[in-house]
Amino acid sequence: MRLYTDPRGEAYEQVIDLAIQNSEFFVLGEKIPVDPAQIPYTSALEAMEPYLMKTIVIQGDSIDEVTQISNMYRSSAFYTEGTYYLYRCCEESGNLLKQLANRLSDWIYPNLPEDLCFLKEGGGDFLYSVVHEQMYGLDVTEEEAIELMDRIPGLFIELKAHRDLDRLLDDAIKHKTDRLYISGHRLTELPEKIRYLTELRELEIFEQDLYRLPEELFELSKLERLKILTADLESIPASISKLKNLKELCIQCGSSDRPTPGYRVKPKEEISLNRIPAEIGELEKLEQLTIQYTSIHELPLELEKLKHLRVLNLGMCMIKQKPDFLYGMKQLEYINISRDSLWETDESQQ
Repeated sequence: MRLYTDPRGEAYEQVIDLAIQNSEFFVLGEKIPVDPAQIPYTSALEAMEPYLMKTIVIQGDSIDEVTQISNMYRSSAFYTEGTYYLYRCCEESGNLLKQLANRLSDWIYPNLPEDLCFLKEGGGDFLYSVVHEQMYGLDVTEEEAIELMDRIPGLFIELKAHRDLDRLLDDAIKHKTDRLYISGHRLTELPEKIRYLTELRELEIFEQDLYRLPEELFELSKLERLKILTADLESIPASISKLKNLKELCIQCGSSDRPTPGYRVKPKEEISLNRIPAEIGELEKLEQLTIQYTSIHELPLELEKLKHLRVLNLGMCMIKQKPDFLYGMKQLEYINISRDSLWETDESQQ
């Protein structure tokens, strides 16, 4: 079963104990060619040496070899070329994993070898991770997952029961998740309890009938990435300025999470979102701003205040000409302001 995010701290330690008990060995990989003399995690490899069972090297871009190894172990650990280390599961090796990292996403180059996975006796993943893709999972039933979530605060597993939004949010609040994806609930508004997701750093909402963003959303002061996909949006509230840690903001109108026969996207001229509030200039950490398929016809001068903004992407808007003040924003690496295509008038500023 998929995890919404990787457990951290005490939850990570309890998951490691659980995986050690239910697995024969764990796998760590080097997916990027590394000079043995300059490996930054040499001390970690040396510490794990007593538990090393086997080393597998997959050379070149051989899909057949990757597939063969993956099928042999019935594991998603071996998904590309690289060097893979197989370690024996025991209390001592588990304690070492807990000493070296605080969460599954710590297992990534250059700090550590990558993608900690646990394999059961006879093959098959008990726990898998693909850190670059933020993919994590446990081989447990729905009933076992519910029991584990009750027992381990911080272990947030994707359940069928989460089709009920209240249950999803209650569990997200309980486990203090830092990432959440909301879709398929036919929402017309976000519930007030969203304000209690105080640890959220990434939030993506794909709900075509969501028309208004509530004030409670802007109480999530730790948010770094916010993505909203909907058919139409009333506005970007001035309260956006409260999200002082926001690095990426993405809003895409004209989006449908459940297109039905005869469904038609509104012409962008009829989209309610027609302006960017001046208060967006107060998001000092903002690096990427993407707003697509809107009736926005001008940019606020306050964008000049965004000294860390690298990407400005306004596809399918109604702006006729790129404002002159953007030429003074020398830190911008990518600018797209287009009327008829998401990519029609891409421009790069060197």
